[in-house]
Amino acid sequence: MFCNSSLLRFQVTLAASAVVLMAVPAFGQSSGILVGQVTDSQGVGIAGVTVTAISQVPPRMVLDAETNDDGNYRIMGLRANSYEVTAEKEGVGSAAAVFTIREGQNLTVDLNIGAAAAAATAALSEEDLEKIENRDEFESSFELGSEAMQVGNHQEAINQFLIAIEILDSCHNCYQNIGISHLELENADEAEAAFKRVIELRPDYANAYINLSNIYNSQRRFDEAAEASAEAARLSGGAEGAPADPIAVYNQGVIYMNAGNVVEAKTQFQETISLDPSHADAHYWLAMTHLNTGDMADAVTALESYIELDPSGQYADQAKAMIQTLQQ
Repeated sequence: MFCNSSLLRFQVTLAASAVVLMAVPAFGQSSGILVGQVTDSQGVGIAGVTVTAISQVPPRMVLDAETNDDGNYRIMGLRANSYEVTAEKEGVGSAAAVFTIREGQNLTVDLNIGAAAAAATAALSEEDLEKIENRDEFESSFELGSEAMQVGNHQEAINQFLIAIEILDSCHNCYQNIGISHLELENADEAEAAFKRVIELRPDYANAYINLSNIYNSQRRFDEAAEASAEAARLSGGAEGAPADPIAVYNQGVIYMNAGNVVEAKTQFQETISLDPSHADAHYWLAMTHLNTGDMADAVTALESYIELDPSGQYADQAKAMIQTLQQ
């Protein structure tokens, strides 16, 4: 699995009135619920299907469930993130989809195993479809690659998607999956090349920018990470005039923290809170920016907000200790 090893824990040392920025935060956490139905080609629910949700942005999360007699499933405890969800049953087949969940959001994602083979061509243009001389072979390779990813055989997945690309080089989903598999194999350079190819084919594909941002972060290429994250945030805003995605904005703040740009990070965390006041981690890291700019009273307020929102959170003990020190 690809690990963003440069995302060290961020610690603040209080000595008299001095505040020292030591490292950087991890991405935010939250909880959501995913529900849906897994059906066959006739639209009938399938019982006993294993449904697995895997996060695409660190920290790594893998959660699964099994469908009931009607083919319905329910997965709880999802943190805000982009996920790939897969449904698989031996002897029946598999299906997959990609989705993004926000803090506290409930999403419905239905999966049709009967239509899994068609998913390989669903996002292709008519022009691309006309280029496929052997559509059956293309769909077979795409599905075999997807199945290999689901069981963790990422080298085989790459091999299958490369076969699909030989048939249709403009398959951006093939390159995206190749990039994800290379991340799992810790081949950062190959993953970067794959995601860049995705962007060449689909300049509006936000997930490719998110993955590039994480690669650049791990390599301490912070300017490039900030640029990629900003583009992901812009694309995640959806239609013109639509509100920005608070998770994308928060992650942009994390990028700025990595680069030591506290002022820009503060702006991003403030915007995150304006979009989603319940985003606990944004309050915590806003407090860190206040500490590093000498705004102690504002830091206490932000820390208190964090504790109120997430009293048993990962930073709760640190937050309580800092409040006590700052109020002395």
